[in-house]
Amino acid sequence: MAKKDTPENRKQKFINYFWVTMTAVIAICTLIVSISTLGDMMRTRNNRRSVERKIAHLEAKIARDSTFIEQITTSPEFMEQYARETYHMQRKGETVYILE
Repeated sequence: MAKKDTPENRKQKFINYFWVTMTAVIAICTLIVSISTLGDMMRTRNNRRSVERKIAHLEAKIARDSTFIEQITTSPEFMEQYARETYHMQRKGETVYILE
């Protein structure tokens, strides 16, 4: 016995196709949003690594500069040596020759 194509059967088929279509649309939208979110996560992770490398570099630089500041403020000999080498300073009556 074949089913008759009654209005109720057509209505039920339409409702079934509607929900199948809606489920597919929602699944596709979810997939698109997930892919976009994964891309954002990867970019954020790469940016974070870059920032962490910069932080490590700057912390090392701060440590070197702190050591230098401590040496220059506590050691007059170091301060004199640094001034002579960097700014070509000299004492009165002293002749300095710069060799490069």
